[in-house]
Amino acid sequence: MEARVEQAKLFGKKFARTNKFIHTNKLWMQTIPTRDCDVLMTFPAKTDDDTLMWLLSRLRARTPELGVHVRHHGNTGVYGFYLTARYSNLLKGAEDLGLRKPIKEEYGGGLKEFTCAEEGIFEGVDNKKEFFSSQQRQAIVHHMLLNLRAIEGDKLGKIKFLEAQAIVPKLLSKGIVTQVLPLHNSEALASLKTNWVQAVFRLQPIDDICAYFGVKIAMYFAWLGQYTKALIFPALLGAVLTFYTESNQESEDFNFVIFTMFNIIWATLYLESWKRKGAELAYHWGTLDSKHELIEDPRPLYTGDPQISPISGRLEPHFPAWKRNLFRYFVTLPIILLCLAITFGIILTLFELQEFVNRQIEKERFSGWVGVLPKILLALVIYVLEEFYKKIAHWLNDKENYRLQATFENHLIIKLVVVQFINNFLALFYIAFYLQDMKRLKQTLATTIITKQVIGNIKESLLPYVLEKLKVYQMTYKLVQGSVDMEDGADDEPKTEKPKTDKEDSGTDDVENLDAAPDDEQKELYHSKEPNEKFTLTQAEVESSMKTYDDTFEDYLEMFIQFGYVILFSSAFPLAAVCALINNVIEIRSDAFKLCSSMQRPFSQRVENIGTWQDAMEVMGVIGVLVNCALLGTTGQISRAFPGLAVAGVILVVMFLEHFILAIKFAIAYAIPDIPHWVSMEMAKLEYHRREALKKLELATLQSTKENLCRESSMSTTAATSENSRDAPQHQRVVEKPRSLPSEEPVKPKKQETSRVWPPAMADVAANYNVFKDLEKIRSPPTSPTEPDTPISLVTPKSDEEKKME
Repeated sequence: MEARVEQAKLFGKKFARTNKFIHTNKLWMQTIPTRDCDVLMTFPAKTDDDTLMWLLSRLRARTPELGVHVRHHGNTGVYGFYLTARYSNLLKGAEDLGLRKPIKEEYGGGLKEFTCAEEGIFEGVDNKKEFFSSQQRQAIVHHMLLNLRAIEGDKLGKIKFLEAQAIVPKLLSKGIVTQVLPLHNSEALASLKTNWVQAVFRLQPIDDICAYFGVKIAMYFAWLGQYTKALIFPALLGAVLTFYTESNQESEDFNFVIFTMFNIIWATLYLESWKRKGAELAYHWGTLDSKHELIEDPRPLYTGDPQISPISGRLEPHFPAWKRNLFRYFVTLPIILLCLAITFGIILTLFELQEFVNRQIEKERFSGWVGVLPKILLALVIYVLEEFYKKIAHWLNDKENYRLQATFENHLIIKLVVVQFINNFLALFYIAFYLQDMKRLKQTLATTIITKQVIGNIKESLLPYVLEKLKVYQMTYKLVQGSVDMEDGADDEPKTEKPKTDKEDSGTDDVENLDAAPDDEQKELYHSKEPNEKFTLTQAEVESSMKTYDDTFEDYLEMFIQFGYVILFSSAFPLAAVCALINNVIEIRSDAFKLCSSMQRPFSQRVENIGTWQDAMEVMGVIGVLVNCALLGTTGQISRAFPGLAVAGVILVVMFLEHFILAIKFAIAYAIPDIPHWVSMEMAKLEYHRREALKKLELATLQSTKENLCRESSMSTTAATSENSRDAPQHQRVVEKPRSLPSEEPVKPKKQETSRVWPPAMADVAANYNVFKDLEKIRSPPTSPTEPDTPISLVTPKSDEEKKME
């Protein structure tokens, strides 16, 4: 009994102290910054030394431009490779990556792909700290890491590599490497939280978002902001038609027709305006005229029989197209049809439940509010099926085995759009065109929109934040547990007894610490006067435990479904645009909060536009024309406007309206250019000035070369004349006035030092000597829970020329 009481007191003490540090945010908001690290690569907790040695030796032998440092995270039990690079290597990496940087005004201005041979023409290249942003540094280091290639015979356990295959992506797909992530920049992140997350009524700092997260994510938030602004117009019209018009049949028919026509024109103008806005942003960020690479490496999960590539001439996996088409037509298509049948069966069952509840309400057996429950249940079922169908779409896309990442993503978007369109709109189509019950359509649409928005915001922002706090709470509890155990043990044991120094009780084991800490230092660590010092976690340790940001698929898909609700059926429920507007105002800040607070920082990606999602929105616009014209016929507006028309006449009128509106829609799309005229003019001006500046530079170089050749020619002529004068008789010699030429001593050629060039396989063996030192450091317990402030010592030593340049 006493033991249980003591355990309860000990647990209460640990819980109270953990709670104190969590609520004061001293651990979460003030983690120790990880210095001199751009990219972190982590491994599972039970990774053996042979795996670490194998990968580390190849990194050091084949990618000497990368600086690699090994550390062990004591609280999570994982190993980490801390990667960075010197400025000179970053410049070379920027050239390989095709990174665009601003050119000086005297050379034409604008953006140009960086080259080391022309580095003098780029603005700010001498400023080592600011020429590359943290996002660009991380992209370059990540590119270097992906360029780690296998040689013939490379093998890690049961994993065999093809010649010239990228090693790290293969290890990621096999789970040998847990993750590769860039670290946050605390100053830039704090600025984004102030000017973006917390500034609800201010415009988004799109350029700052692009500088920190990259073009792809910035393009999504720019698109979401443009879409939210555009929703103001249908929201205002919907509110006016709902609250300020009479509730008779004639007014309802008029409102229906007006809102239908407005929706179609509004969607067309919005989509065209975004094309122009997207082109402006792409021009501003230097991706509008980006050159797509003709040669790309296969995806890490791309499988097939090894064959020699006709382009690269090396072994690559090959998967025949007929196998993919066979799977697509005989597996993918039937499964999608099966999903359609499942959704239809569930919807019919819920509609029968709705009819049963309505009958019970009419008989006064149920209260009136019970009639809303089947509609909420329908929205919940649609949400659950949506998550299930997403997994099916990912599985089907993986099985179709596409070679390139871009092709893989495009087909995944198509599958997600098709499956989610069926899941979200099938019930509404059934009510609108089979039951032809506009009142029920309005109630179902309103309930579905509101329920999905509430659940979506909880799932996307609140839930990840709570889970992340729980992870940090767990790590804090481990730290507190060790310190409380040490303090309780110190009270009972003699003073000569040494405290525990097991690494399980420490924070983060750093391989920089070669020797174990003395006992008195360890005792001071656990019994420090400042308790805040021992409850610390490093930035890398906390961020490596965060949830990964899964690209922009989920965000675009959610907005695509919402756009469908607004353009397809909002004529029956005009307040749909109002709900969408309110949701999007919250969505922008919740997505920003998610990226800045509870997600790992994603690697930047350069895109020209929103890609396939633009095509999906265009198709949704065309479907919107068909659906709204069909609603005019099925809801009786045309029959009431023209009483003498038969059913065939109504169909002809609907078809005429449909073709007429589609013609107007395509005419508007054709008349508005996708790229603004001023952008085209600016691109032409910059190109012209750039060419002229390069011509002047070439002429200056050519003139300098000619002067040097003339000088050398005159010097050789003078030397020949003096030789002839020596051989001539004394009376024929001409004494010339000596020229004021600098005396040049002959430079003796230095004897080149013979440097031994290691073959790739021998280089791996030679690099193992350094690996043994790092693995020995992993064993050593830390002398401090904090990371050292000194820069990480790089493996490749600086040459004398680099020291002089610095």
